Amino acid sequence: MEREIIIDAQETQERRIAILEDRSLEEYYIERVDEHRHIGNIYKGRVVNIIAGIQAAFVDIGLDKNGFLHVDDVDVPAGDNADAVDDGERPAQKPRNGRQISDLLKEDQDIVVQVVKEPLGSKGVRLTTNISLAGRFVVFLPYENSVSISRKIVSGEERKRIRQIVAELGLPKGSGLIVRTAADGCPRAELERDALYLSTLWKAIDEKIRTHQPPTLVHEEFDLVLRTIRDGFTENVSRVVVNSRDEHRRIVSFVNELVPEARKSIELYDHRIPIFEKWGVQRDIDRAFRRRVWLKCGGYIVIDQTEAMVAIDINTGRHTSSDASEDIVFKTNLEAADEVARQLRLRNIGGLVVIDFIDMRSKQNQRELLLRLQSALKKDKAKCSILPISEFGLVEMTRQRVKESINQSVFEDCPYCHGRGMVKSVLSVCIDLQRAIKSLFQYRRERDVRIEVHPLVMESLRENITILRGFEEHFRAHITLLCSEKLHVEEFNMYDHVTGRSLELPGRGQ
Repeated sequence: MEREIIIDAQETQERRIAILEDRSLEEYYIERVDEHRHIGNIYKGRVVNIIAGIQAAFVDIGLDKNGFLHVDDVDVPAGDNADAVDDGERPAQKPRNGRQISDLLKEDQDIVVQVVKEPLGSKGVRLTTNISLAGRFVVFLPYENSVSISRKIVSGEERKRIRQIVAELGLPKGSGLIVRTAADGCPRAELERDALYLSTLWKAIDEKIRTHQPPTLVHEEFDLVLRTIRDGFTENVSRVVVNSRDEHRRIVSFVNELVPEARKSIELYDHRIPIFEKWGVQRDIDRAFRRRVWLKCGGYIVIDQTEAMVAIDINTGRHTSSDASEDIVFKTNLEAADEVARQLRLRNIGGLVVIDFIDMRSKQNQRELLLRLQSALKKDKAKCSILPISEFGLVEMTRQRVKESINQSVFEDCPYCHGRGMVKSVLSVCIDLQRAIKSLFQYRRERDVRIEVHPLVMESLRENITILRGFEEHFRAHITLLCSEKLHVEEFNMYDHVTGRSLELPGRGQ
């Protein structure tokens, strides 16, 4: 299956990445330039409070809120465990019965921690003392003398080959590795280069740990673009396409250091049509924010997200309940299982998920449906756990939550309905408007445009007026902004300034 990584890095405030499989959108990531991401960062912190009742400590790492460190995440080496590891995950840890947080940590103690979960709501980041540095083929464990191999590498001969290579690497004393699935069939030189790069990186981090006073950041994880290249640039990726010269140079430089032979697959996109429209993924992205998602068979799924859980309902659509045979219901459920797994990845939905498949009488069909869902979820990098179909026909599952969902990243509570619905954030509307302006000037001849926006959007645009001035200079155009309180915050109208004619926005698929 051919995979392509499409990177939209032209916006000054946002980076977007789409991962396609046979031209179908399978993964979508978004990161704001001014967004402070913490996962993977390593800090030298100081324990400020120990709460015996919840067996946890709060650690000052220099952020607005202290980090949360549970007793289960305090340095417990796993030993040499070769078969308990999935791709990129750390080994199963030793039992912790009887461990008390007060026996492991003291207040005012200096401690090295790594962020494993972003702050959610009023909670601070979640921390661990089990430090790891991820590479393309291996994960370096500076404090664990263990070597583990992904369970997805099933060949005994290949596991033996990898163990032999790792044994001859000469890792720093007391350190270990997790060998990732991407290392299956990896040439010895590439695996050695990856491990050497990470051990050298750790030496620089360790020097900061020894010489800096807490709280301080000693290692910052890569941004979205470089993380995607590091983790997603596998052998079945045919190409990486990016629409920014600066990002193209940065990616090529990064790839030259890790896997030089792959740089020929890095392409610069330099055409008038927006990159996501060229690859036909903008409409799929728009669908990721809709409540109802249609299936090719004519059925549809409905996704409702609440604070406690996500409820997903499957419907036959054009087939009424009276004429929907067992065969039609079964085929609809199978297609829905694939789409549910895909939507969970696209929307980055985490926590408890309850799926209400269409009722089926056949127990064999129920078993096949569950196997289909399990198979579809194997593509997911987040950990998923599924229970059997209940007597009410429901499938309960959990999906690992490490950061906000796409909906939470792009939308904010609606000021009109006080949180009962969702509207796009002002920043998201401004970015949409910037894309619309660029698309308008690229497709049409009008160069004198009047734009009406909501007052909140106008305020944000004024703060970033240099972006619009840049459009005027680049397209040799003139933009007039007008404020209208009658508009919804998500709405904006564009007119020809001379004739007053409303201008249809190109490339805005429904």
